[in-house]
Amino acid sequence: MGTATIRAGVRAALDGVEYKFKRKVDGHIWQLEDTRSLRITEFKSSTIRELFQSGRLVFESSRYSISSRGDGPKLSDLSDEQLAEAKIRRMYVLAIIEYPNTQSAIRDPIQSVAENLGTKDRCPSPATVLRWKRRYIDSGNDITALVPQTHRKGNRASRYCTDLINIVNDVIDEVYMVPERGTYQDVLDESLLRTKKENELRPSLLRLKRPTFRFVRRLINQISAFDRCSARYGRTAAIARFRHVSKLLVADAPLERAEIDHTPLDLIVIDDKTFMPLGRPWLTVCIDTRTRVVLGLYLGFEPPSHLTVAACLRHAFLPKEGLCNQYASIENEWCAYGVMRELVVDNGTEFHSDSLETACLSLGMEMHFSARKTPWHKGKVERFQKTLNDAVSHKAPGTTFSNIMEKGDYDPAKHAIVRLSKIREIVFKWIVDVYHQRPHRATHLPPELDWKSSIDEQDIPLPTDASVFDAILGRKETRTLTHKGIELDCLFYNSPELVDLRKHHGEKFKVDIRIDDSNIGEIIVICPFRGDLYRVPATNSDYAMGLSRWQHKVCRSYARRVLDATDCESWLQAKHDIAEMVRDEFMVRKGGTRSRAARYGNAGKPTSVEESIDQTADSSPGPSNAEHPCEINDPDEQVESDHASDDSEELGFEFDEIPTDYVSRPNRSEEFDHASS
Repeated sequence: MGTATIRAGVRAALDGVEYKFKRKVDGHIWQLEDTRSLRITEFKSSTIRELFQSGRLVFESSRYSISSRGDGPKLSDLSDEQLAEAKIRRMYVLAIIEYPNTQSAIRDPIQSVAENLGTKDRCPSPATVLRWKRRYIDSGNDITALVPQTHRKGNRASRYCTDLINIVNDVIDEVYMVPERGTYQDVLDESLLRTKKENELRPSLLRLKRPTFRFVRRLINQISAFDRCSARYGRTAAIARFRHVSKLLVADAPLERAEIDHTPLDLIVIDDKTFMPLGRPWLTVCIDTRTRVVLGLYLGFEPPSHLTVAACLRHAFLPKEGLCNQYASIENEWCAYGVMRELVVDNGTEFHSDSLETACLSLGMEMHFSARKTPWHKGKVERFQKTLNDAVSHKAPGTTFSNIMEKGDYDPAKHAIVRLSKIREIVFKWIVDVYHQRPHRATHLPPELDWKSSIDEQDIPLPTDASVFDAILGRKETRTLTHKGIELDCLFYNSPELVDLRKHHGEKFKVDIRIDDSNIGEIIVICPFRGDLYRVPATNSDYAMGLSRWQHKVCRSYARRVLDATDCESWLQAKHDIAEMVRDEFMVRKGGTRSRAARYGNAGKPTSVEESIDQTADSSPGPSNAEHPCEINDPDEQVESDHASDDSEELGFEFDEIPTDYVSRPNRSEEFDHASS
């Protein structure tokens, strides 16, 4: 750093522009000259002091000008060896600082310092010490001016001409900076080939030098690491690898901020009745970022969709009373519930729905979307899902492991012995009796204790009316109300309330409806004039009640292809036929087919928040049972469509390949028993 004085000839930088102090006039005014344009500017002495105090004016020595600033070493960057050498040189300089600049006058002081240091045989010459003295004085007595500049020695001009550098750079762009990820050796081989072809066209005196491996590596390393990673692995991978942590969003109180996400469990479960492997269930979790308590979850075979998000939020909003009565093995109560103020989600299509946005706005919630493929923006729920998978899934028979390299000879389908109802109980017990009770490494408190000590029961926000959840969280559509009622997916819905509504407000008009895709047996109609809610059943409720939208589309497809009919009676027959087919598929099919069949066979209308996440072991997998609770719900699609050509493929078999007398054929359980033996 050094020191400087305000005097004529001193150089300084004002807002990055180099000036030179020329002269002082009128006692308190300095004239400064721009070193580039030679323009004279006058400043008062007080103004110069204010500029220096604010940091806008920086003094420089005449030796080390602004243009060369940054070439010299910084005191913080010096190694111990460099600093020790600079101190020795400073001792020689201080010994001759008062002597005239003649070699004869300073020879004796130099010899005296060398004897004191014990380096008489390596004594510097008088000319060298005089050079150190000039550098030291010009820098304003800054010791960094005496640091050895050995790194600046040598020839720094490139030994390779521009033409060769351009050739190698082109090869780097085509071979190395591509998703195929060529190696250094690949770049060198291609560069040698192109150099050879270029030299064949040149006279002997103008031929290019052969590039070396070291030269290729140096050119590649000159490219920034982020650009190299982005070109070879993709920009998303580069952003993830070079991400940084800036100011974190910290929640100061419970329910101020929550995170929600989906993950498949690393576990193959079996059906409660047939004991056949079904596949990997999905887990949707909502966690409070302040206390780390789990507010709610959803466990089932329904892929991430608006329905799974709605089921998880419904579980998070409402109290979870009576959990110990449902599961005798659970010892503690699930204390966390309530409406959060902010909800952090990713960019999945299930979160980009008007229904979910409307539901959040009606409850005073704000949704924050994290950037695409940036899971660390909601890292708390991501880490919790991994912890749950490690604690629950990886220790149970039937685990699939998160990394396929960990499987070895382990066959999860062969060793799957965990029932779907049992894995729900295991997950609940681990959350309530283990995770909520042990100290969290971030808060150093058990999540349940942190929750109870941070919020009072009277401060927990709840929805004003739990009965309108289906209207708030249901899928939003707009339909025309006519004398036939409301048509949706080829089903009609009507009730006396709609008849009275038409008598008061007109023969035909548009209304907003809310659909619970897990049960299309009824819909909720919102009056456009008063905002009243009406639960309207399907006119063919015997068929539709308890049926999911996805099941309905499969039944329609079966009736159209196999029964060659499109009326309600054919749908009812198709519903019965497919129920038999699903049971048979449990006995003979494998893998994804069983998972889809389980999704069909377990679909129905949840009768309560607890029942939507609690299906007992004796529940029937048949789709016609509308009374039993379930949670494996309906379709992936957010957009309504009357075309179901792909539904049969999603279920796992083609309807047009099934004979019409399929139901009359004998059950093939004996055939399965013979095959399994």
